[in-house]
Amino acid sequence: MKKLAFIILFLLSPTLIAQERLQLVASVKPLQLVAHAIVADLGEVDLLIPPGASPHHYALKPSDIRVLQKADLVVWVGPDMEQFLEKTLQRYDRPVLQLMKNDEDEHEVHHEDEHEAHHEHEHQASHDEAEEDDADHHHHHGDVDPHVWMDPIYMLEAAEHIKEMLQAQFPELSDKLEANYQAFKRDLLLADKQIKQQLTPYQSNGFVVFHDAFSLFVEHYGLNQRAYFTVDPAQTPGAKKLARIERILKEPDVRCVFVEPQFKAPIVERIVDDLPVNLGRLDPLAIDVSLTEGYVGYLRSLANSIEACLQ
Repeated sequence: MKKLAFIILFLLSPTLIAQERLQLVASVKPLQLVAHAIVADLGEVDLLIPPGASPHHYALKPSDIRVLQKADLVVWVGPDMEQFLEKTLQRYDRPVLQLMKNDEDEHEVHHEDEHEAHHEHEHQASHDEAEEDDADHHHHHGDVDPHVWMDPIYMLEAAEHIKEMLQAQFPELSDKLEANYQAFKRDLLLADKQIKQQLTPYQSNGFVVFHDAFSLFVEHYGLNQRAYFTVDPAQTPGAKKLARIERILKEPDVRCVFVEPQFKAPIVERIVDDLPVNLGRLDPLAIDVSLTEGYVGYLRSLANSIEACLQ
């Protein structure tokens, strides 16, 4: 079974040590937001996959290769999310932080107690749908959701690993990196507590999402996700799945259907037009979130969107 784990490939060179400003690369925008909180004014964090593009289907450009070759640290999820990146990272001697591994023997990240209490009703329904639909089953992410940035506690651990790797390479920046990490930790834990309070009144209100990207957020905050339309956003859901979702949307506790800004979903909008449910928007890739707003701002934007649609 696949396990969440951090993999650190750490390679030192005189070039890294001599560099004045930090140069990091993050595969997707939410990871860039986390890394930027640690780097702050000590350097830059380049984004590999541009806003609006899907990490499931991205193809590297020559300019991307040049950015990766100069990186002091590359932060990515792993081959389950950015399959296109795996061979390229193996080819170049750059420090890499991989957030997810498929090896049972690798150290598993420990979560808070609330992560151990999964919402069996919602999740079983979602997994049953994937099993019943052949196309979804073929593209299913596996036993662990690779959208790891949806879990704020996991991202706090990722931030700590980023800090430690940079401190090892740039000991002269150790104090500044530590201060940046502590500020991020303080802000994130406060926001996490406030978001839990914000969303608690809506935990029984059901909703459906466009694609299966939010389960870690749902679990962490005890929300009632009833179904998803697709695992792969590039794939149209089948007729059986659409019929199941229509039945779910007619249940009295279901309040909202969420679409995503990256993908057009006319079939979703058509279904919602005929039903007494709200249509909301959830962004799995933080495309409209600035570096100034940061990862904490991204979490708050997700919470605000959920609250507005479930009311």
